[in-house]
Amino acid sequence: MSELLEGLSYLGNGGYWAAFAVAVFGAVFVGLLPGVSATLVMALSISFIVLNIEDPLIGIVMLATLTGVDNTLDSIPAVLLGQPGGATQVTFLEGNQLARRGLAAHTLGAVYAVSAMGGIVGALALAIVIPVIKPFILAFGFPEIAAMALFGVAMVAALSSGAMLKGLAAAAFGLLLGTIGIDPISAAHRYTFGSLHLWEGLPLIATTIGLFALPEMIDLTMTRRPVASRGAVINQREVFRGVRYGLTKWNIAIRNGLFGVFLGAVPGIGGAVVDWLSYAMGIFFSKDKSEFGKGSLDGVLFAEAAQNSKEAGQAIPTLAFGVPGGRAWAFVIVAMLAYGITPGPPMLDRFADITIMMVFSLALGNLAVTVIGMFLTGQLAKLTLIPYPLIGAIIIPIAFLSAYLSSTDLIAVYIIVSAAVMGLFMKQFKWPRPPLLLGFILGRIIEFNFQSAISIHGMGGLLARPLTIFLLVLAVAIAFTFSKMGNIGVVGSLTETEDRPLVRGGSGDDPAAATDATTAVAGTKQRAWALTPAAIFTIAVIGMAAWALQEAWFGFPTRGKVFPVSLSLAVIILSSVQLVHDLRRGKTGAIMDIGMRSAGMEGVVRTGMLIVGWVTLFVVLIFVIGLKWATMIFPIGPTLLFLNGRMRWIGLAIAVPFVVLFNLIVMDYVMAVIWAEPLITFFSLRQ
Repeated sequence: MSELLEGLSYLGNGGYWAAFAVAVFGAVFVGLLPGVSATLVMALSISFIVLNIEDPLIGIVMLATLTGVDNTLDSIPAVLLGQPGGATQVTFLEGNQLARRGLAAHTLGAVYAVSAMGGIVGALALAIVIPVIKPFILAFGFPEIAAMALFGVAMVAALSSGAMLKGLAAAAFGLLLGTIGIDPISAAHRYTFGSLHLWEGLPLIATTIGLFALPEMIDLTMTRRPVASRGAVINQREVFRGVRYGLTKWNIAIRNGLFGVFLGAVPGIGGAVVDWLSYAMGIFFSKDKSEFGKGSLDGVLFAEAAQNSKEAGQAIPTLAFGVPGGRAWAFVIVAMLAYGITPGPPMLDRFADITIMMVFSLALGNLAVTVIGMFLTGQLAKLTLIPYPLIGAIIIPIAFLSAYLSSTDLIAVYIIVSAAVMGLFMKQFKWPRPPLLLGFILGRIIEFNFQSAISIHGMGGLLARPLTIFLLVLAVAIAFTFSKMGNIGVVGSLTETEDRPLVRGGSGDDPAAATDATTAVAGTKQRAWALTPAAIFTIAVIGMAAWALQEAWFGFPTRGKVFPVSLSLAVIILSSVQLVHDLRRGKTGAIMDIGMRSAGMEGVVRTGMLIVGWVTLFVVLIFVIGLKWATMIFPIGPTLLFLNGRMRWIGLAIAVPFVVLFNLIVMDYVMAVIWAEPLITFFSLRQ
């Protein structure tokens, strides 16, 4: 009890409040800037904190607060700008569509309320659970973590309703992408192309930006419209209305918050998986499932409630066993060891003051960030009234800079461009992207833990572990239940409700193949088989999987080839069945993803050629003059090509200085980025 009272005595310590304020405003900075994570900021600041803050409680709690409250404001770029981060894909999927309907301020207000409640639920759960959690955490080994990851695979059934074959093939392809890098069991180099930067696999941020953010930016820039529709209600009052709505969803905050604590307490699950699994659980308990996928506020809240509470869950194994619950919490352990504090039982007696102040700071920090967000959002939401070409002129170069930050090598450019091309084709031909991304996130988790479990326990030993069997059966039951739910949302044809009506009767995948209404009425009979663009894309998927199969079969050792060979075959088989469907011009049902919103608009082909040409020139400039200077030039194209009248010159005056200052202040001064050498410098040095 004396240690607890000693901890609470820090509420009168000015040094604690100064450190708390720095952590909170640091979390605001992290949340508002796409691509900048708490992990990155902590990596840059940990040495400064340990060397300059003598009191271990203040230093450790400062780091824990920074990582524990940074999830609230990262919803702003996902909702307002269509720029998802590593753990805001659900917020982007549902929230950005709400912003396009003029509900950005209302949506973010509700997010703040539920996030704050979720954070408080997590902090309280942390205080209650730490003394009693040890037996449960110790029961989780490699088999159980692998089984937990299968919950994510079960999600594919929910994310692919209406296009199950495409969803399963996309998930298998994502799992295959997750095998890129050095196999931790056999040490085989798989699909690394000789690059050191691929040894740890594809970077999550660059892949997410390429698959989700860039296709949306390009698509929306082609519409030449603002984010929000005309008549959008954007003011501070609307933010507070959203907050009031969020407060009425206290049941979601508690239920999904506790679920987030549970998932966060299992090391290795990761924030992106928590995002999707919490969303899935919310859908499971919802009576009306037709709203999800096409702009559901409750869908956003399902994910956001768990995102804040999961940090408290990740603190549980960090404090109780010295096992970091997430990447950012690893820095908390580093700081603890630097201060001479060993995680474990002492955190409940000798160092109970640190534990209690961590709980208090997580709860108070979530409230503080919520209040800041509430007063910022009324102004920030007005960004949705700006034409998308201007937003794209700023966000596209920043997306490339964010991807570069995640790997500090120009290979990020290859990754983001390749993922963007894949994302655009998937949008066009109605292949759901969420299963691919979820498979990519889960791939290494499943393979590493499953292979480790086999090495330690053998296959027979796995079948003798009750908790593993229970989790596997539960995952299968969830997949079966979701597959029986039927259609849970129509997003693949988003343009039907927002931009223009589509005439049904064609392939459903290729807008050009849709049957003309007059022809349909006349009864003109279409040929049964045709090589449509959708079929050509499916053939390309089969070709990529066949190449991966050949590389794995002949190039990897026996232990390292099992997973990639199995997944390659799965992609080939599933896509081949889909190919037959495409060749027969079959329809694709509703998918939980966003289709091409510029489809069918006047001049879209010319606009598309212009923006693809400019992005191509931009990529060339990256390698010729360097990423830093190329990003400063990029805004010139979209503003001059896609804006008209005075807005063209106003946009130019805003976008170019913004990107220049972002480079000089954030990238050079704050992040101290080491830029890759451009070709011009390389050739001049050789001469």
